This record gives sequence, structure tokens and C-alpha cells, in this order.
Amino acid sequence: MQLQDFMQFQSNSGNIGKGVLASNRDQIHFLDYDSRMAEDGFLHMIYSASFTTVSRCSYELTVLPCYHFLSVTEGTLEVVCDDGSSCHADSGQYLFLSPSDKLQFSIKSGHCRFFQVGVLGAALNHYRALLPTEIDRIGVSAASGLTDCIGHLLHHKLYHSQIDTVMYSKWLNDIFTELCVLSADSSLLRDQIPSYIREIKLMFDENYQETYSLADLERRFETSRYRLCREFTHYFGRSPIQYLNHRRIEAAKVLLVSTNLSVHEVGSSVGIDNTNHFINLFKKETGATPLVFKQEAPAVLSELHSPCAPDGHPQ
Repeated sequence: MQLQDFMQFQSNSGNIGKGVLASNRDQIHFLDYDSRMAEDGFLHMIYSASFTTVSRCSYELTVLPCYHFLSVTEGTLEVVCDDGSSCHADSGQYLFLSPSDKLQFSIKSGHCRFFQVGVLGAALNHYRALLPTEIDRIGVSAASGLTDCIGHLLHHKLYHSQIDTVMYSKWLNDIFTELCVLSADSSLLRDQIPSYIREIKLMFDENYQETYSLADLERRFETSRYRLCREFTHYFGRSPIQYLNHRRIEAAKVLLVSTNLSVHEVGSSVGIDNTNHFINLFKKETGATPLVFKQEAPAVLSELHSPCAPDGHPQ
């Protein structure tokens, strides 16, 4: 079934301009649609779009009933669903809307940019129960995969096979899973963790390529290395150095499948200059040497895991 036969996109008010309206309409990309998608085990993206406006205006999008996920990167946006409910998002916020076949968009501030997808799948009922409609941007950490997943949804080059379904489902599930975890009551997740332990983890997540030692951490946080190791391991299941090396190896795996860097260059990029030490750590973590991992990884894994920015270009 051709989804574009059911979709309408029209201006209601304001000076959106025919050229801008046509340009936005051209940015709506349609995928295959089948009514059975709502009940199978995958999450299906049936359309995606990147909208940009330069003036206050209002327009309407009509499509087959589905969930809608929006990421606002500039401006202020108000959305009214077909049941009359409305929601609001500023730059840096997400919207996750229940099934609706008609959305009315009101651009409250001239320049506005947002990314939007229509999604089907039985698991969305569970995500809907866990997530609010309006979600603050909470994936700002370098450890977050939200930006990369949204970029993949925007720019994935279709294989025109079942593999597209699997890849889109992975990225969508990754987005909703992370949003559920980060939107949960913080008292259930982090309030009981000492602030200095959280800070150490954040340092490792965002700056894993830097050099660290237990002696340095002991001096910086004025806490004995024994207590530091004990508490970090209690909350995160690994000692600080084990966690740091795990974070580095995860980053190295991405570099190995997405770049042409040598094994030594990859190791140095993630903070391990001693190549033999890097190879030993990598093999202990993955069961394979970096070279074997790189040689045996299918090329498609580069797209599946390598970072992709939502503005259109792989990082």
C-alpha cells in the first residue's frame, strides 16, 4: 500500500509560503505500509520528515493512524491531535504522540526546525504507558545514543529488504528505551548514588580517552581508593578501571567498523597508547583481537553502529 496516497500536507494560516510548503512536503519520506505492522514484533517507521519554517504559521498533516515522535531542534511548536488534545515543545524537547491520523502544527516562533516520524508496532503501547507526551531533552551526555539513532532514521540508505525493517526497529527501540530509562523517577535511579561516584562515571563516559589512575581519583575526590572502588563497583557492577576500559573498548569497536584507522590509531584514540595492552584488553572484552574483529565485521555494521548526526552527515 502506498502511504503517500493517504497523506495530505497543507497550510492553514500564516505566511508559510508556497516554496517553503513545497520544500517541506518534499522532505516527507514514505516507507512501506501494511496494516499487520501494528501487531507484529517490530517497530515500523512508516514515514519520516524534517520540517523547517521561517515565519509564524499553521499547517495540517493527515496520514493513516499511527504514533508520532518529534524532536524539536529550533523554535517553538504546538501540536493539536485529532482528539483535540494539544502539546507544546521548545527547542531541545521531544514529543511522543498517541495514535492520530491528523495533526495540526502551529509554529509559535518564526524559525522552527523539527524531525518527525510515524511509527507502528505493538510495543508502542507499552512505551506510551511509560513515557510522558512532552519530554525534556535528556540525552545530552556523550553516552547517549539518541542523536545517533535519530540521524540513522533520517539518513539510512534503504536495502529494500527485510533488513531495513530490522534496522529501523533497532534504532526506534533504542530511542524509546533510552527515553523511558531517562524519564523515570530519578529517585529510583540515581539519588542514592554519591555525587562523586556519578561524576567519575560521567568523566569516563564523556572523556574516556583521557588518562586516569586510582591515585589521581583519590586526590581529586579526597576519598580513599578503597572506598572509591567499593562504592563504584556496588553501583555499576565494575571497578572504576574496569568500567573505563569497557567504555574505551565499546568506543573502539565503533571506530574499527566505521573508519580505516589502524589498530594502534584506534587504541590511541580511545586512550590506550600501548598497542599490546589495547589488543589484550580488547580480546579479553570481546573474545577477538581488534584486527580479527575488524576483518570479520560485515560492512553493514558500520552503518548500524557508527554515529550519524541528525542534520544529515555521519560524524
